[in-house]
Amino acid sequence: MNGIHDMGGMDGFGKVQPQDGEAFHELWEKKIFVANRLVRTESLNAGRSSESMNPVDYLSWGYFGRSLHSLEEKVLRNGLVTEEELKNPEGRLARVVAFPVIKAEEVEARFQTRRGNRIQIDVPPKFRVGDRVIVKNEHPRGHTRCPRFFRGRQGQVERDRGVWPFPDRLAHGLRDKPQHCYSVRFAATELWGSRADPKDRVYADLFEDYLEEAS
Repeated sequence: MNGIHDMGGMDGFGKVQPQDGEAFHELWEKKIFVANRLVRTESLNAGRSSESMNPVDYLSWGYFGRSLHSLEEKVLRNGLVTEEELKNPEGRLARVVAFPVIKAEEVEARFQTRRGNRIQIDVPPKFRVGDRVIVKNEHPRGHTRCPRFFRGRQGQVERDRGVWPFPDRLAHGLRDKPQHCYSVRFAATELWGSRADPKDRVYADLFEDYLEEAS
């Protein structure tokens, strides 16, 4: 969907302030990261609540604040907690029987399982290296990995990165549609017009369903 989360190609947000190399700065950030990784089933993955956040909240809450919001929406939507339990975490919790309990000794193994891994199956590619392609100018209401500022733009396939799960379907709990992902090269002027340096190039990894052959 189009929203404040799709910030690629946007400007006017001020200077980027680099931080140190630490991923976590407070204990609660670690807890939110782990909880979001562990609370995963097909139904719980459906939808991306952070994408529908209020733009002001999205920009001001930071990465882990948005992750907390997403986790709360996910467990509320699937009946794991109630609004009352969230507001009163010290109170009595309702018993949930529909979801399996993850034991402490299972946590490490869960983190070693990566659902986004490349798939070793034979899926014929629709495009070849050197093909001219256009990014479909589509604006889905649900989750997509196709950045808005590439849509409708023409580029050239630079590399075939193999077959991968299609996140646009997995994010909504739909049956997967494994497909090729391509590194596509764009002239910067194709994306930003005369403001860009004619010598600059931009590379984007784009799934097959985002692309069509350039005429």
